[in-house]
Amino acid sequence: MQLAIFRHSITDNKIYPIDKIRTNPARAQSRLGLNNLLVPPKLYTFNTPVPIPAKAEVLDVPTQGISDTPTTLPKGILPKGGYKTTSLRGLYLSAPYLHDGGAAVRAGSLKFDSNGGFTVVNKSGLGLSGTLSQGIPADPASSLRALVDRDLRALVVKANKANPSLVRSNLDGTGHYFYVDRQAGFNSNQQADLINFLLALDDNPGSF
Repeated sequence: MQLAIFRHSITDNKIYPIDKIRTNPARAQSRLGLNNLLVPPKLYTFNTPVPIPAKAEVLDVPTQGISDTPTTLPKGILPKGGYKTTSLRGLYLSAPYLHDGGAAVRAGSLKFDSNGGFTVVNKSGLGLSGTLSQGIPADPASSLRALVDRDLRALVVKANKANPSLVRSNLDGTGHYFYVDRQAGFNSNQQADLINFLLALDDNPGSF
C-alpha cells in the first residue's frame, strides 16, 4: 500500500526535522506555536446530514503513527520545526524550488553544452532578485540545476543574500544539501538526465 501511494504521488508524505535537512528554519519554526492551540481532532460520521443535527455522532480521528498524542503536531515538526516532502509531479510547473522558492534561475542565464554541462552566462538572472522579484518566471530546468549542483546553488544563494528584502523574508535558497554533481560522484550527463527525468514526471508516472 505504501509503495502504491509513493508511486502515485511520488512523495513519501513524511515531515523531516530541520536537523536532517539543515535548511532555513524560519517557516518551520513559525508553526511551532500551533502546538499550544491544538485540540483532539474529530469529525462527524459520513452519513451526517446538513444542516448538522444537535445530536450528530462525532468520531475521534486516529493519530497513531502521525503524532505522539492527539493534541501535538505531527512527527518531524517538534521540537525545532520541519518540512514535508512535496510531490515530484509537475515540477515543470512549480519552479522555483525549495521550501522558500530560493532555488531560482532565469531562462538564458545558463549555457548548456552537448555533454550536459553548463556555464553561467548571465549572473543577473540568478536567484529571486533576477526572477520573481522582477516579475520574471524562474526557468524549471535551470532552477533544478541550482537545486542539485552545489556550485550553482552557491551563486544563487549569494545573489539572494545580496538583496536585503530577501534576507529579511528568509528567502535565501539554503538547505537540502543533497547534490547530484561531480563532487557527489555524478558526471554532467547524469545530472542532465536526472533533471530531464524530473521535468517529465506528470500524472502518469507509471509510464516511466
